[in-house]
Formats: sequence, structure tokens, C-alpha cells
Amino acid sequence: MASKLNDRMRSIFASPRSRVIFIVVVVILLGGITTGVYLGYQNYEFVSTDNAQIAGSRVDITATSASQIITLDVDYGSYVEKGQEVATVGEPRSANALVAGMGLKDTPVGRAAIESPINGYVAAVWAYPGQVMGPGTLMVTLYDISDTWVIANLSEADLYKIEPGQQVEVAVDSLGGLKLKGSVVGIAAASAATFSLLPANNTTGNFIKVTQLVPVKISIENPGHYILIPGTSVEVKISVR
Repeated sequence: MASKLNDRMRSIFASPRSRVIFIVVVVILLGGITTGVYLGYQNYEFVSTDNAQIAGSRVDITATSASQIITLDVDYGSYVEKGQEVATVGEPRSANALVAGMGLKDTPVGRAAIESPINGYVAAVWAYPGQVMGPGTLMVTLYDISDTWVIANLSEADLYKIEPGQQVEVAVDSLGGLKLKGSVVGIAAASAATFSLLPANNTTGNFIKVTQLVPVKISIENPGHYILIPGTSVEVKISVR
């Protein structure tokens, strides 16, 4: 029996083609086993997601009273320092609401400087020179880039593994995948769907279970001179062991 089996094996490997096929099959099997072990290790040691974005402190600069913009001294992406002049405004002359709304009027009375309350970058410009604004009209939005963090939306099935203080690797898409270090700060007390305009209503009889995502806040350690743009995508890998 053993002799017949040995003869059969020798006949299989007699030709170069058979040996090549055997080697390929072995390589594929070993590759599959190695991949399975690696993925198992990754799932055991880490929780990862690419559903994550940079967030930051947002500051809106608004008109405090009825005024007209004389000059607007910043634009998208401008860097401003605390106390730097962002715009100059004056009191509009025209009392005609229609004309005032179009920004067509005489030179405004007086001049007052609107200053930035923080060091940061201009994320959005909502007004233009000549525009007449009422109290509370949004002029410019700034982001304080010295205070940025990550909001990662994790599956509810992974939450039992997550706790504050765990180390995180953050890969920043806008920096070519540059990896920065971070740590878990906290876990939201509600799912992301809870904050949507139309929260899901599960009281109907045709309920279908959908895995919920829960926001997790992650601090970023020593970003250095890199500019982290709020709203841009990142990938996070949380060490849970």
C-alpha cells in the first residue's frame, strides 16, 4: 500500500509542470494561512475605521449691530492672529431697506475694526465689501488649528473594547497618509443617528436591525507644524490590548 502511494507521488512529480503546479498550490495555501493569521491578529489587537474626520474649535465672527462692510481683509485660507483686523465696518447711511439689502448706498459713517479673537485660519467667508448687515449676520468663520482632534465613528459592536487612554495611530489623508499618534479621550453617550434630523423610528413591526455608529473623540499628540484641516478624512487604528 505504502509502496503504491510512493509510486503515485513520484509519478505526480515526474514532470516539471506538475512540480510547478504543486509549488503554486503550496504558496497559495501558505499565503492564505498567513493572511488569515495576520487579519486575526489585527482584529484581536486593534479596532480600525476610515469613518473618521478632523474636528476643531470653530469661531464665527458676526456683526454686533447694523453696519456696512467697508473692507474685508481676509480670504479663504488666510492665517490670522488674535487681535488682527479681519474687516472694517461703518454705519450705513441709507434707511431704505431694499437699497440697504443690495449693498447700494453712500459711504458709511465712521469706521470700526473687526478683530480676530483667536489665532487660526479662515475656513469660510460669508460677506463681501459693501454689504449691509443686520445684528448677528455671519461674516467670517475661523478654525483654531491649535485645538484640533479626531471624531471616529465606530461600530457599536466594537465599543466594549474601547476605553479612554488607549493609544491610537491616526493616518491623515490630506498629508499623504502621514501617521500621527493620539489617544482615546471619550465615547459619546449616544449614537450618531440620534443627532440626525430624522432619527430612526424602530416602533414599527417591520424593524430591520442596522448596526449603529457611535462617535469617539481622539486627541492628537504633537501635530508639530502640520496643518490639520477640520472636516478632512483620517483613518484610525486603536490599540485595544
